[in-house]
Amino acid sequence: MEHAIELIPYNDSYKQQVFDFTGACFEELGKKFEPSGRHSFYNDIGNEFEVFFCLVDQEKVIGTVALKKVDDYTVELKAMYLDRNYRGKSHGRRLMDKVVDEAKRLGFKSIVLDSMSSYKDALRLYKKTGFKMTERYNDNVYADVFMRLDFE
Repeated sequence: MEHAIELIPYNDSYKQQVFDFTGACFEELGKKFEPSGRHSFYNDIGNEFEVFFCLVDQEKVIGTVALKKVDDYTVELKAMYLDRNYRGKSHGRRLMDKVVDEAKRLGFKSIVLDSMSSYKDALRLYKKTGFKMTERYNDNVYADVFMRLDFE
């Protein structure tokens, strides 16, 4: 019997795994995960994000996705990562559907995101979810793609 891959709300028992997983994802992208520097918000996931979910396969974190509040109407997609061995199996779509549902449930009107044009698979997923190109909304020097999904 195949085991279920669960999508669960983050809790602190997953902190080290989330750090290790995020570090590995960053490394794969040629970036450095800096939880004591520019990624310090990961040290207080419960307060820094509106929601943060982990995709878990037999207690192992294989994906993450989160929403961070921008203003009363808008949240930003954050921490959208999926282990490369699980890509192409609808898990990315599952993560996206969950945060879109959560944003609506919490009463937000839109989700924004920043990304890089080299992240082709991610951009394809965002477009399939309904995100459209938008103007730059932050000062992230690494991002060259800005997208927005409006509800209603």
